[in-house]
Amino acid sequence: MIRLILEAVAILHLGPGIAFALLAFGCDGDLAFLRDTCARSGLSAFFSLTAWAWLALLLGWGAMLLLRRRRESAEASPAAE
Repeated sequence: MIRLILEAVAILHLGPGIAFALLAFGCDGDLAFLRDTCARSGLSAFFSLTAWAWLALLLGWGAMLLLRRRRESAEASPAAE
């Protein structure tokens, strides 16, 4: 249970952190790779990037959870011969 809580808190805090890093380093000068996002207002861009970061983190967390369950079920079942 504590592991689930820590993972959820990590996802909630990493989403805005990733969004801030993308805005801080992705909107620099002529080489801005987030041109469309940088053109919007700062708060709107931050909310949008936070939502996308949360989505990516949740998808990664879900994949990790599925792999963990598969490994646990493989260890629990006897090897087929």
